Amino acid sequence: MKQLFLRYKNDKWFWPFLGIAIVALIAILLMSRDAGTSGDEFFHNKHAKDVYNWYASAGKDTTAVTVTEQNNLPTYGQVVDNLAYVIYHWTGVDSEMSIRHLVCSFFGWLAMLFAALIGFRLTKKWRPAVIILILMFLSPRFLGHSFNNLKDLPFATAMIMGLYYIIAFLQDFPKVKKSTMVMLAVSIGFAIAVRIGGLLLIAFFGLFAAIMFISRYKFSSIWSKPNNKLFGKLFLWGLIIVIGGYILALLLWPYALNKPIENPKFVLSYMSQFATAIRQLFEGSFQWSDMLPWYYTPKFILMTIPVAVIIGFLLYPFVGGWKKENRLETFMLYFAFIFPVFWIVYSNANVYGGWRHAMFAYPPMVVAAGLGFSALADFIQLRITNY
Repeated sequence: MKQLFLRYKNDKWFWPFLGIAIVALIAILLMSRDAGTSGDEFFHNKHAKDVYNWYASAGKDTTAVTVTEQNNLPTYGQVVDNLAYVIYHWTGVDSEMSIRHLVCSFFGWLAMLFAALIGFRLTKKWRPAVIILILMFLSPRFLGHSFNNLKDLPFATAMIMGLYYIIAFLQDFPKVKKSTMVMLAVSIGFAIAVRIGGLLLIAFFGLFAAIMFISRYKFSSIWSKPNNKLFGKLFLWGLIIVIGGYILALLLWPYALNKPIENPKFVLSYMSQFATAIRQLFEGSFQWSDMLPWYYTPKFILMTIPVAVIIGFLLYPFVGGWKKENRLETFMLYFAFIFPVFWIVYSNANVYGGWRHAMFAYPPMVVAAGLGFSALADFIQLRITNY
């Protein structure tokens, strides 16, 4: 990433990007100081203390790895909650919640940054990155959750990080940098260590890699000797990255580390059949979260995001996104947004709190929107030049 900055810093849009990124970081950290405490924070902060005690006691204090009817928090990796508690414990700051909110806002900014960097990675221009960064920061729901939601927000950060490094891996293949592979493994581990749904990042990696390989090396010649070697390299590197990411997740999640296969498997089943229903105010009436209409999540998203994001998202395929050289990456962005929302609808998932459970799908949507506006600007500029 450092080389990318150095190579393209002469782009006139680099300095606005850098300035906006710095201002956004300062602003989001300052705004987080006035954030209220959510209903879940006290429970997760207590569990973070239990996790700390588990590590400090070398596993003798088993509270953090014991699931009971009253306490299901061991099933959450909640690595960012745990990080916030470690910072609070080691620094001796008076307010635990202030530290939590500062840490959460930093990860919110990090999600914005990686979304913007995808725009740069795909175009080698800083203008799309500027547009994406502004759209991310001016998304009220995402910005608000950046202050005190240490579950869904960091998960969104991990997923967009993972998407960035998947794109970098596939674009550079077969000459992939070791740093890219390491950071992709870190992203996978980070995602799973926030919540078990991070396994989706592995599925994304496998799907996008398969599509890349078939489209680049053509289906009819995949099994030729040279391509056999390339496929073997792709499979081996992918396996190493996935195993490395999973091991990192285990090291950061005591409950999973206790039984590395059995417990994650249990959590995956448990979370997919989450039984606790909560009353939600939707369309003028209170409704139980497990009986909400199928369009609850998509409608809530469309009602609460900037209109500019919707316009740019719909625009991009028609102004360059579906060109042959952009087609794979465009598919990746749209799939990363559409599939999770589709699955929530299809599976009739028990969701609540607006669209926070689908928040990880939002940054790819903003990336596509920013690319759409940048491509439109290029199109208009070309028409004016040729007129």
